[in-house]
Amino acid sequence: MLRYLACTATAFLFLSPAQAALQSYDWSFTGGFAYPDTGGSLPRDTTLKGTFTVDDLNADGKFDKSELQSLSYFGHEYTNCAECAIDSFLWVPGNAPQFDISRSNYAGPTYYSYSIKTGVKFSDFGGVYGQGEPYSSGGDWTPNVTWKVSAVPEPQTWLMLGAGLLALGAAARRRRPN
Repeated sequence: MLRYLACTATAFLFLSPAQAALQSYDWSFTGGFAYPDTGGSLPRDTTLKGTFTVDDLNADGKFDKSELQSLSYFGHEYTNCAECAIDSFLWVPGNAPQFDISRSNYAGPTYYSYSIKTGVKFSDFGGVYGQGEPYSSGGDWTPNVTWKVSAVPEPQTWLMLGAGLLALGAAARRRRPN
């Protein structure tokens, strides 16, 4: 029994370094967006989603723009992008992330622009010059918008979980009588 407790304590000691300084999260906002010109709303299943990675440099449990390492929306990274802007970012775990981001490109025959200002509005438009109508969507935030933030496990965490399960399996097999 003492050996079992010692092994368990050792396993927990190895788990603490698994918490890396960088933490990655998936974010999403769903439904409840109203078109400003018609008063209608987007379908309930409309979802804006992306990921962000933060590093709590000042260890206050809040993540602001200075601690933001990456932010993506619509499959595009906004932090190291010439045509992108991150005007603000704040996330306190347990609350909805707050940010104001935009991306525009008008080079060549195509043009596009995406922007999100959480709690206010979002927009998405683009097209090809001289070829048909441009596409456009967007809307104002309403109180019905729901949000979700979920942690993205790091590969080291999965490896450590697998190693721990293997160790437990080996210990159980060793204890089993022949």
